Amino acid sequence: MKKKIVIIILLVIITVTIVGVILFVQNNETKKHNLEKKMETASRDYFEKYVSANDSVNVYSVTLEDLEKANKNGEEYDLEGLEKCDKTKTLANITINYQNGKAKKAQVELKC
Repeated sequence: MKKKIVIIILLVIITVTIVGVILFVQNNETKKHNLEKKMETASRDYFEKYVSANDSVNVYSVTLEDLEKANKNGEEYDLEGLEKCDKTKTLANITINYQNGKAKKAQVELKC
């Protein structure tokens, strides 16, 4: 009888631990995705406002430092949650659509 109770308690502890780990990992992935979306949105807008598409570059990098400087000059990019990220290594690589000069896609690299 005691053996069954011990086994049941161990199974409950293992189950709760597994569920806790899964929830922790999902929460971290959600936070990372949200930060990437913020960086992508701000970088695309920054590109549209401050970068010439006439450059001969296929990909343009917008760093967190660039976005913070733009905020100091009057922009209102939502950079909350990116405070602990490296200012020069956290960036978005913007691929340019040469037909219209707009940002085609953005690949975000977080270094937090």
